[in-house]
Formats: sequence, C-alpha cells, structure tokens
Amino acid sequence: MAPVASTPKMDARIARTQASVMQAATDLLIESGPAALTVDAVVARSGVAKSTVYRHWATRDDLINAVFHHCAPPLDLPRDDEPFEPALRQLARSLVDMLGDPHWKRLLPAIMILKSEMRPMAELENDMKQEQINALASVLRRGIDEGRLRPDVLDDIQLTVVLLVGPFLMAALDDSMVLDEAFADRAVDHFIAASRADTAPSR
Repeated sequence: MAPVASTPKMDARIARTQASVMQAATDLLIESGPAALTVDAVVARSGVAKSTVYRHWATRDDLINAVFHHCAPPLDLPRDDEPFEPALRQLARSLVDMLGDPHWKRLLPAIMILKSEMRPMAELENDMKQEQINALASVLRRGIDEGRLRPDVLDDIQLTVVLLVGPFLMAALDDSMVLDEAFADRAVDHFIAASRADTAPSR
C-alpha cells in the first residue's frame, strides 16, 4: 500500500486502526486457530469497519500473513567482530527469547498448519529458517577459524542446525522444562563439547 499523504493526526488514526486489527486477528489465531480467523470475526472483535479492513488487506490470506510478520520476534544477530563463543551464546539466548515469547509460542502450531495451505506462510517460515541457518553458519565459521570447532560442522549445515536447535524446540514444547538463558548456555556447552576441533566426527 502506497504511503498516504496526510496529516500526523490521520497517520496516527491509521496506525491505531491497524494495531486494533492486528490485535484482534492475533487473539483469534491464538484462541481458536486458523479457521477462526475470518474477516468478519476480526471486524466483530476489533470494531473496525469491514471496508477499512479490506482497504489495508485485500484478502484474508493477506491479513493472516500480516499477523505472522507482525508477531514474529526478531533474531538478535551478533556483531561481525564478536568472537565465536560469545556470538554462539548470543544466538542461543535469542532463540530462547523467540521460543519463549508467549504469543509466538502459541502461533507456531498455526504456521505449521498454514504453510501447507498458503504459499506466503511457507515463504515466511522458510525466510525465518534461512535467517537462522545463515546466522549460525557465520558463527560456526568463526569457531572453525579460531580452531575451536571441526571443519565438518559446516559440511551439512541443515543437520548441524537440527542438532543445535532441536533441544530448544523440544524445551519449548515441554512445559515442564524451563527455557531460559541457563538452558541456552548448557545447550551451547554440549554442542561445543561434541564439535570440538580435537574430537573425531560422529558417524
């Protein structure tokens, strides 16, 4: 949607309208799942006119896609000059923050359902996954260059991501597990110990 030439008052009103719609749509997704998120349901909950909703989001799919982009927590990327281990710990703690976000945690099941039905949703999930892979690959390269990690950790980056990120996803699904910075540090300790430059690769 092109920027609207308007007064600051109008801009603030548009922002409030969009925020109301986003909140209503997010609440519907969290409470009742993707099937409950319809334009009529959003209108009823937000009090925003249907014509206004369609002015900003042409279809229901556009609205759903906007909700996930709005709610997706950012990944806190380490600086390019950060040494390997602090950088890896920062990424791990950022994953804890993402997976511990109560809204995002409850929206994840919906994105798993919708990615098979909506191409934009599959693209969003793929973009988030690729961002994580790129960030992790950059940090692992630092570990290799510093002589801390075996070079083979980059031979199959998808497998390495699963081995490192898997415990975080499991902890996020297990309500009896505390997903915090201490967990992140412990997971990093185990990963580094298993991938040290002086250890043989697993078969």
